[in-house]
Amino acid sequence: MALMETHFFSEVLEMEMQVNVILPQEKRPYTGDGKLKVLWLLHGGSGDHTAWQRMSRIESYANQYGIAVVLPGVLNSCYTNMAHGGRFFIYMTEELPAILRHLFPRLSSDREDNYISGLSNGGYGCFRIGLARPDLYAAIGAFSAGDKSDIALVNDGSDRAYDRILLFGEGDMKETENDLKFLGRQALAKGTPLPRVYHSCGSEDPWLHLNELMRVFFAGLPGNPYDYHYREAEGHGHTWEFWDEEIVRFLEFLGLRKGTAYIGS
Repeated sequence: MALMETHFFSEVLEMEMQVNVILPQEKRPYTGDGKLKVLWLLHGGSGDHTAWQRMSRIESYANQYGIAVVLPGVLNSCYTNMAHGGRFFIYMTEELPAILRHLFPRLSSDREDNYISGLSNGGYGCFRIGLARPDLYAAIGAFSAGDKSDIALVNDGSDRAYDRILLFGEGDMKETENDLKFLGRQALAKGTPLPRVYHSCGSEDPWLHLNELMRVFFAGLPGNPYDYHYREAEGHGHTWEFWDEEIVRFLEFLGLRKGTAYIGS
């Protein structure tokens, strides 16, 4: 397993950014030159580009399942174009993939080889990105992830309200680019290939009700067009123990198996 910590200047964000990249390492003799499937793995609101490495066994899983893992840091942006801040959605969907595929040419650019996943705010982020750009990812894996548009803004002068306004502004988020269900309906209406969706939440998670609203939305779509699978994990809360288990379930959902490292030749 190879781990690269990368620092570079983002022209979109006009600042230095960090991203860690995990590549499964081939054993000698080094004969494989095929492309690697890629998991874009997103941190939560209090995390950074090192969170999954420090708190889970993702490095081990990358090696076992033979998949490259990209771990971007995006501050508290929720992976969207902020109302008063950086254009993090454009950074994630356009600039960062181009930079990394230039630096690491073994990363596959094919839609069917790219997946996006995350926890909590990163779960919202992977829905936000994957539903808005279904052309980029074959599957979404969202853990403890609700729709921010289902949370009413209470402008009470608190830090939480201030952060919300920085992210999404003061207007109603329904039927906007930050409304996940709106994005899901839009993608469906386009008639293009849709990402498969694996969604899970712990039964003791304080934001379980937001996850339930997402479940109701996907379950109400005729014919299950997103191949939507939902799991409520009994006894689990908003914890790394749960998310570490779920990332393995998502890899299995993708059809990956241990010991299958490279695609192509």
